[in-house]
Amino acid sequence: MTRHLQWLLALGCLLPAGAACMATGIPIAVSPVSVKMDTATEYGGVEVSNRGEQATGIQAEIVRVHWVDGQERYEPTADFVVSPPTFRLQPGKNRMVRFRYSGPREDMERFYRLYIRQLPEASTAGQVNMVFNLGIPVFIAPHQARPALVLTPSSGGAPAELSNTGNVTLSVAHLEGKDCPPGPLKVASRLSPRQKLVLKTDVPGCTTAALTDRGLIPLATP
Repeated sequence: MTRHLQWLLALGCLLPAGAACMATGIPIAVSPVSVKMDTATEYGGVEVSNRGEQATGIQAEIVRVHWVDGQERYEPTADFVVSPPTFRLQPGKNRMVRFRYSGPREDMERFYRLYIRQLPEASTAGQVNMVFNLGIPVFIAPHQARPALVLTPSSGGAPAELSNTGNVTLSVAHLEGKDCPPGPLKVASRLSPRQKLVLKTDVPGCTTAALTDRGLIPLATP
């Protein structure tokens, strides 16, 4: 009996807004790869493109994300209406997936993922089906953004940690300090509220700030 193999690719892209994500060997592209909805915004959307030679089925679904022990955990949500939830995309064509947020606005940012899934086609003997499954971050802004970071220095053999103690997600490019050798310390990580990042290199005591997507943020200490 021939077995049909399907590969599920769970892709996470940290790209600038407006960029597109395309899996190697899978001709489906999505743009942008993250969505931020401020307090005045109810509607959002992404464009899905079929750059292949065959039509394919697409499913769109939004789930709520919680951080539990440093890992993402997902739960169904009724906070969005997605249109269309499923569709068939012809080769060389694009289709907008739009959504409307009707959930609450809170003091803490709310985090969701919009999953764009390629529905598997019937396979033939010996064929490998590559199934595209991209979880695009969707951030719902709080009433008022309060970005904040805490740097815990290394101590007693424990590495330094960078903690997001604010109420919004931050993309941290590097840490820096005035006349601080050997220059900016690259981080290149995204931190959700209450999330911590263990720094793999020593952090000089002269480090005082972090360059983020919200500008330069002073580093507090515990």
